[in-house]
Amino acid sequence: MPDTDPTRRSRGRRAPAASAAGRTDAAPSATPPSELELAALAAAAGYRFGEIEVPATIARALDRMGFQTPTEVQARAIPPLREGKDLIGQAATGTGKTAAFALPLLQGLGERGRGSAPVGLVLAPTRELALQISKEIARIGGHAGVRLATIYGGAPMSKQLVELKRGAQIVVGTPGRILDHLSRGTLSLRTVKYFILDEADRMLDMGFIVDVETILARCPRDRQTALFSATMPYAILRICDRFMKRNPAQVTVRPDLRTVETVRQLVYFVAEQDKVAALVELNERYGFDRLLVFRHTQIGVDRLAATLKRRGKNVAALHGGLSQRERDRTLAAFRAGQIQFLIATNVASRGLDITDLPYVLSFDIPEDADTYVHRIGRTGRAGREGTAITFVGEWDLDAWESIRSEVGANVEEGELQLYDAGR
Repeated sequence: MPDTDPTRRSRGRRAPAASAAGRTDAAPSATPPSELELAALAAAAGYRFGEIEVPATIARALDRMGFQTPTEVQARAIPPLREGKDLIGQAATGTGKTAAFALPLLQGLGERGRGSAPVGLVLAPTRELALQISKEIARIGGHAGVRLATIYGGAPMSKQLVELKRGAQIVVGTPGRILDHLSRGTLSLRTVKYFILDEADRMLDMGFIVDVETILARCPRDRQTALFSATMPYAILRICDRFMKRNPAQVTVRPDLRTVETVRQLVYFVAEQDKVAALVELNERYGFDRLLVFRHTQIGVDRLAATLKRRGKNVAALHGGLSQRERDRTLAAFRAGQIQFLIATNVASRGLDITDLPYVLSFDIPEDADTYVHRIGRTGRAGREGTAITFVGEWDLDAWESIRSEVGANVEEGELQLYDAGR
């Protein structure tokens, strides 16, 4: 979060000794200094972002963005990345991850001069996140004239080809479209020195992990690699073990796990075989006009959606197996109230912004406390009241106690009178 204390602004904060060295020792020059020379002088002048020394161009951009002190993930991740170490960062959305990898990446570009081939590659699971990352990198590095290409599916190739041909120093993209350009020969990763994988657990959930490994294998072995993920499943840890050879630094930033006070939290202890009947009964009880239902896997989503459709329910599925256009169309219909039940994997638990969603239901128990908070955070937004329901099956009791103790939430235990009318 930006610090509003006007005494802690980043612009022009210099260490006195470094300032004297940077401003008075340089001899007059007959020709204007280059961007690289200006960046070196600025670094010597000691511009600071909190305790982190930054070039003047970046300090100016951070000041205009209102970033005056680093977030925890920035303060802990930027130093090892600047030292050239690989990094494993466990941090949720909204903690300032983009700036945490953007600052070292932009500094590395400055030190390497102004080449035209890609030096930095950032992979994101969705086009929305790719565009968001590109926008923030452009804002931070705009004064240094950084050239970016944003590569994602569901958009015309022509604009992306132009950005690549003019010489993009940083490429931000989704795995499928990056592989498409690689196969066409319109993108080469031979010059990549900095590889960043953002929201790796969403990559796993959306079925992109094999694509990610293929892309990593096309990058030089001596690159620097940084991986960020809200959770660390085994498949993500395997990538770290296979592709990080620099004794990676590890940064874990735990989010605030307090739940929203306007959300009523209910738990129902339901045998796995009775969950569909329980959902039908709760629909009769609450009259869900719109309900977001979470499952662990794409197969589970499709099976539950098919079951509810056979019962005549207005239902749609949302997961990484759908095209971007299909996901956008489904979300638009759900927002408009044209879909009653939206069955989704965790791909929808982050980044889904519907201000008046009244109900969410975890058909499958969340994997951990972080996921629990993300899921129930889809309701009760903008001060509105909401209800979050969790089904706990016979094999989930230990996992539920762990989540409940970590979150410390006031959860009501509901009762059901199960029946199945075949609807």
